[in-house]
Amino acid sequence: MQPSILPLINGSFATGSTDASHWSLQPPSTAVRRMKNKVFLAILLLTPILVVTFSSLYFSLGYSPEGTKNNGIFFKSYFNFDQFSTSKDNNLIEFEDGKWVMGVYITDPAKADASLYLMRQLNVALNRDIFRAKRVAFFSNQLIKNDIDNLIAEYPRTELVDDKNGVLINVLQKNSAIDMFQENPIFIIDPYGRAVMYFDPGTDPKKILKDLKVLI
Repeated sequence: MQPSILPLINGSFATGSTDASHWSLQPPSTAVRRMKNKVFLAILLLTPILVVTFSSLYFSLGYSPEGTKNNGIFFKSYFNFDQFSTSKDNNLIEFEDGKWVMGVYITDPAKADASLYLMRQLNVALNRDIFRAKRVAFFSNQLIKNDIDNLIAEYPRTELVDDKNGVLINVLQKNSAIDMFQENPIFIIDPYGRAVMYFDPGTDPKKILKDLKVLI
């Protein structure tokens, strides 16, 4: 019996049996398709996490895009905002919304006013990324609470957080090269609660915005 000639998908020919068990044009099995879908879904879910993680590490390790440098100042040591809590079951601030945080710790309402104003302007200047960042003001001195409330009222969409035990301001002070109690500068926290950097008062707002666009 003469062997049959089978057309191949790539346009060449081969001899062999006509037995269907040797070759098939059937689509991949359901199990294979499911596996591919799971892999694709995993990639979609992990990509944002990896982007944020590497973005933070990129700056924290002192790297920046070729021909540029960061304008913010890195905190002296790593610390995570998840360690701060107002009670047993409540963190000082939640990061479930996946947003970056522009923060200021208010000890002097007059100086904090400049930082709050700049944070608002920077937030707006992010354009299409405006909702990827939020503004948060921290405080602990109850004696100036009324002044702080009046100040925050001038900056809608700024979240006010009471650092009841005052631990945060001391950690900020310990890990900064400037006097956080006196200067009330802007600092940056990534979406997972990791402190990234702060900006020396007087830093050109355009340079701050440049750093934010790289991070966000």
